[in-house]
Amino acid sequence: MNLGLKKQAEALAALSADDHVRLERLAALAELTPEEIWPEVWQYGFEDVEESVQAGLDADEDIKAGRTVAHEEVMAKALLILEANVKTKRKTG
Repeated sequence: MNLGLKKQAEALAALSADDHVRLERLAALAELTPEEIWPEVWQYGFEDVEESVQAGLDADEDIKAGRTVAHEEVMAKALLILEANVKTKRKTG
């Protein structure tokens, strides 16, 4: 086992009871096991991963509720903005 994975495993084993419950709750929300989500929590911290998981869940709800804009529509608007505001470089002979 490499040193980074060993430290990660040691940190998981050393979690407090409260943090272990927090990890299990977060893993369930993310539909992962605690061991699967732990590397991300170990790297970024509970708060960042909780925010990320919640953002994903919120996005899924928006999609289900039809609160999205089609990719093609976004790209068409972006192209209009670019065409209106970007000057192209032209080769001079």
